[in-house]
Amino acid sequence: MIKGFLVSGAIAACVIAAGCGGGSGSTDSSGSSGGSSDPTGTAVTVSGPLDPVESTLTSSLFGPLETATQGTALQGVLVCTNDVVNQNSLDVLNAVLNAAQNPSSASALPTQLQSLLLEMTNNLGGLINALGGSDGCGAASTGVPGSNPLAGTPLAPLGTALLPILQQIQQQLAAGGSSSGSSSGNGLADLATLVDELNSALQSGLAQIPASTYSEPVVGGVLTTLKTTVANLDALVDAVAVNNSTAFQSATQALLDNLLVNVLTQVVPTSYIETQAGQPGAISGPIDTAAASFSATVAAALAQGDTQLQAALSSSALAPVVDPVLNQLLPDILGPITQALAGAGSTSSLDALLGPLSTALSSTLGTSSSSCVFAGTPLSALCAILP
Repeated sequence: MIKGFLVSGAIAACVIAAGCGGGSGSTDSSGSSGGSSDPTGTAVTVSGPLDPVESTLTSSLFGPLETATQGTALQGVLVCTNDVVNQNSLDVLNAVLNAAQNPSSASALPTQLQSLLLEMTNNLGGLINALGGSDGCGAASTGVPGSNPLAGTPLAPLGTALLPILQQIQQQLAAGGSSSGSSSGNGLADLATLVDELNSALQSGLAQIPASTYSEPVVGGVLTTLKTTVANLDALVDAVAVNNSTAFQSATQALLDNLLVNVLTQVVPTSYIETQAGQPGAISGPIDTAAASFSATVAAALAQGDTQLQAALSSSALAPVVDPVLNQLLPDILGPITQALAGAGSTSSLDALLGPLSTALSSTLGTSSSSCVFAGTPLSALCAILP
């Protein structure tokens, strides 16, 4: 299917020449348009085959975590992560696959990708704000900040590297928003270049952050997930822009595999808990295997047809990947997280919240004066904390 899309005459010419489409704004599931300065963080949406993945991660995983961290800086971080990593990134893939399924609508693809990139830019600005302990994504978002909210913190290099390109993308796409096919960001090749620059800036900023930051529960996982997702998305957009179906298939597989593994084992502090218990891989190992199988099946289905693709992306196909966390781990850690962060007071400082969060996650494994919440469950091996 996707191979036929990429080599079909009119669409291939559009992709290679980067001359299709123009204008800002995109289409959401109800057919209405949205812009880059939205109040929800996900006003620009593209419905498509990836909807089951997006809805499962939002309602069953990010939603409960956001509720457990309500009123703290961590909530804003999680909301923005869901918007960027889950919603925006997978909607890019939705837009490409929709064009593949309906070639007559392919001329809308650059327009949709432009709006999604603007939305992602705004949400990445919100994430930087949230990591700095203020605003975030949603109704309170002020979008891309003018100065670095992370200045004076170990995360400062991220803001320093990322903010200029976020501001550049917003200015460049807004300037070309009303000019169809202009060189200021409407063609697929131009958009791919902007994603290249975004990824380069992000990787540079993340590389300068102290390694110890990545070992922090939740926040370290957010940074790891962001790093890999944007890199995989960059490869995907590059493949579409140069009409490379093989590279697109590989990028799709990598994006889904890494996104699922990172969200389920890093954003949800699965690996952190395993390490604390001296049982690395007890939960994350099966997730790694299931995610690899799921993403490989989806990638293979790209060349098999729409029916096979829908089946590969169905909720039942996704269940083996997400069930170990949604049914076994998440319910037992939400209560301790809520209680610990409520006791931390109203502080917006991430540093002040990470201590109680680490204590709460360790306490789920039991101490000399309390029992392990996993005792008597299939995860009882996690209770065996090493001295």
